[in-house]
Amino acid sequence: MSMLDEFQDLTLAGVLSVIAPRTPLVPMVFDSPHSGLDLPADFKPAVSAERVRVAADTHVDDLFASASMIGAPLLKAHFPRSFLDVNRSLLDMDTEIVSGKWPHPVRASPTAKRGMGLMWRFAWGDEPMYAEPISVREAEDRIRHYWQPYHQQLAALLNGVYARFGRVYHINCHSMTATGHAISSDPAGTARADICLGDMHGTAASREFVALIAETLAGEGLEVALNRPFRGAELVTAYSNPAHNRHSVQFEINRRLYMDETTRERTEGYAGLKQVLARMNRRLADYAVAQ
Repeated sequence: MSMLDEFQDLTLAGVLSVIAPRTPLVPMVFDSPHSGLDLPADFKPAVSAERVRVAADTHVDDLFASASMIGAPLLKAHFPRSFLDVNRSLLDMDTEIVSGKWPHPVRASPTAKRGMGLMWRFAWGDEPMYAEPISVREAEDRIRHYWQPYHQQLAALLNGVYARFGRVYHINCHSMTATGHAISSDPAGTARADICLGDMHGTAASREFVALIAETLAGEGLEVALNRPFRGAELVTAYSNPAHNRHSVQFEINRRLYMDETTRERTEGYAGLKQVLARMNRRLADYAVAQ
């Protein structure tokens, strides 16, 4: 099976899945890069599996399951973001976690400096992820087996939709803690809105599309922030070009709306939020088709 194969369901064991559209295709693609909970067999963290998973966007792939019912594919990762974060550039490698010299280009990366680079230095806070540095080969293998297939699949979906319609609207799906924390970009304890939309300060998606998302959510009684505290990262910047009708928005949901952040169990607000997102997705699909 090819990486695209006409939008059929696809699973690459331990790496990713694509849930194909169940209704006629629309010019939209959804992806959930951080909802994975499966620990690779060769991953040897110094912390428990529970501590590895604390950073995961648990349940986000399910919250956006309505994507397939509006005619859009949904791509999701299976592995934890702290093992390897596909929403980081390869230039965001944290060389402090590698033994020996890293033989590839890097950049001055605020996220890597905080320990949240391509591969996380911390499980959470100042808790080290590894007892000792990992080898260059192990890090390179992760990139080859996880980062590259995810990006190849997302690019294939976006390009396939674009080829059909001459436009594509991409929702990059995430969750966020209720407040800022020790390794976040905003100060620890800072209260966050219900939803944060990141459009790279107006450069990743049309103003009209972003406004439609914000207005729809506000109409559902949700507080929406724009580019605060998240403006978007690699999966938005790498694949957006509004001048060519390629629009990407990073969509962050405050976890207090739907789950217990300690146990990661769903709360009573879960079903209602999922319905809100389904209504929003229907409206966005109608908009995308009409353009």
